[in-house]
Amino acid sequence: MSGKRTTWQRWLEYSQSKTLRRVLGVVLLILIGLIAKTIQTHSQSPFSFSPAHTAYVVVELVAILDPIGALPTFMIFLGDIDQAGRTRVVETMTGVVFALMLFFALLGQPLLQLLGVNVTSFQFGGGIILLYLAIDMLSHGSEGRKIDLSQVAVVPLATPLLVGPGTMTALIVLTNQQSVSLLDVLIGCMASTLIVYLTFYFSEYIFKLLGQNGVKAISRLFTIILAAIAAQMIHNALLGWGVAKF
Repeated sequence: MSGKRTTWQRWLEYSQSKTLRRVLGVVLLILIGLIAKTIQTHSQSPFSFSPAHTAYVVVELVAILDPIGALPTFMIFLGDIDQAGRTRVVETMTGVVFALMLFFALLGQPLLQLLGVNVTSFQFGGGIILLYLAIDMLSHGSEGRKIDLSQVAVVPLATPLLVGPGTMTALIVLTNQQSVSLLDVLIGCMASTLIVYLTFYFSEYIFKLLGQNGVKAISRLFTIILAAIAAQMIHNALLGWGVAKF
């Protein structure tokens, strides 16, 4: 009887895994179709590479992610954890950050089209969100971001502390800019993820080197850059509507 039960359980596991593979296959095909549509609708060659544009993407993403500003929160969570445990958390966190950024970069534009949202309107609203985020960060710093103590690597460190609405907005707008190719955005995502990884991997040394005041100063600098980017996004949207002339 136990043998029949075991065989039945194995058959269930096989059928379930087979069904799961089919579902994942369908999802993968849908994702490939959406990504292909994103590449086709991009006005510039998606695989053209510009170091200047890639650097612009990296600066914007790092300013929004603000890993230096998140260091105090990171140290609060992992201050007493050994290096091996901290490394595992950092690897998981940066993996989630990279996956979320890829999702927004590759599928953000099709989602906008699905919702019927104009890119200019999204750029205007996103600029307001980024500007509000910058003002909130200047007012409260990392303490202004509400966090949940139940998890660490994924929530709240990866999201919403690092990747949030601001990151989604920036990536969707970047993928719709005529001067920036999709390859520039993808390389920028990889480079900014690497910066996040190195920042948190060497967090203890960076915190000791810069001190509390140094960390706050660099975080404020990134916040000012973010505010300038937000203002430019709003200005570009006004230009697109014909409200602004220059």
